[in-house]
Amino acid sequence: MPPPKALACTFPEEHLRLALRAKSPSERLAQAEAGLRFFASEAPLEQSSIGQIAAPREDGLELSVDTKMLLLRQAYLAHVELHQLRRAADIADEMIATGNDLVDIALHDKARALQALADMPGAIEAQRLAARRAPAKRRSFHLWSLATLLHFSGDAEGAISALRRGLRASTRDRALLKAHLAYVQLERREAVEDLAGVMEELAGSPNREGYGRFLMGMIAWELGDPPRAAVHLSAFLRRNAAIDEAKRLTLREELRRARLVLAKIESC
Repeated sequence: MPPPKALACTFPEEHLRLALRAKSPSERLAQAEAGLRFFASEAPLEQSSIGQIAAPREDGLELSVDTKMLLLRQAYLAHVELHQLRRAADIADEMIATGNDLVDIALHDKARALQALADMPGAIEAQRLAARRAPAKRRSFHLWSLATLLHFSGDAEGAISALRRGLRASTRDRALLKAHLAYVQLERREAVEDLAGVMEELAGSPNREGYGRFLMGMIAWELGDPPRAAVHLSAFLRRNAAIDEAKRLTLREELRRARLVLAKIESC
């Protein structure tokens, strides 16, 4: 019987390549763990944590921080796909501990896992840290992600504040942030400045067919236009019908809200 691929590689980077190309979460996890233990001591994997299996050997060989971070993220994604969310959150902590330049992404990943575990205070705190530690090019994304967590947890004022800070830092995603701000304001029965312009900008943006559909649908619903809401929310659900588990985790509340509104429209 031929040896498993996980045992046949010469370098951890090969395991990373195989993890990225894996056809199943169990294969992804096996490749990630094999890469992480490449420079480990002889201790059996089941007796070690992910952090321990990445320890340097006596011969001085060390796993590069970047490779370790990427292998850990593949392990995180595998645990998410396997619905092992507590383990995924623990792996995110291991990612954060590497000190890699992608620490903001690791914090965002932790926030996603904690949100799915119904630990909203923990998720919000992790996302706040992600926004704080993000480079300028990713700050608006993390502030927007923070705003969605605050919005969906009932803190509309906090969401509005985060969105306005995100707008000051944004470039490519301004249309989405403006529309999400309008959505929160409409839910609070507040007037939205130049709503027509906000909608026109979103409709003309590259993000129209992604998250933009959700925002256009929810705004139409808040404005009392069920037919238009149904068109956009149905398109949003179709687009996300076959997404992977990590993205489904990220969009769980949006998918729930879209289905809820469509159910209300269909019952009328």
